[in-house]
Amino acid sequence: MFTLFSLVVSLFVLSLIVWTIATLVTKKEFEKLIREELRNMFEITRMLLVSVKSLIQLLIKSSFPSKSNESNGIDEQLLKFVPPVSEKQDENKAA
Repeated sequence: MFTLFSLVVSLFVLSLIVWTIATLVTKKEFEKLIREELRNMFEITRMLLVSVKSLIQLLIKSSFPSKSNESNGIDEQLLKFVPPVSEKQDENKAA
């Protein structure tokens, strides 16, 4: 059953592609409209993929909570590279 469905969908997509190319070649007056629709389809597909990627990232963040306590969202590993500021250095900067 599934293979029949996939075959029908594949044939539909293939026939739509061939029909579009044939119309682009033979009917020049519809070329601008067809190109615009193809651009719209590409943009919609791109936006869908970006949304799916964002959803997956959100699900990963919610499924695997962070082990470090990030109070302000600052990565603790990055803070290791910053030298600590002593009170003496802080007073010299203020003066």
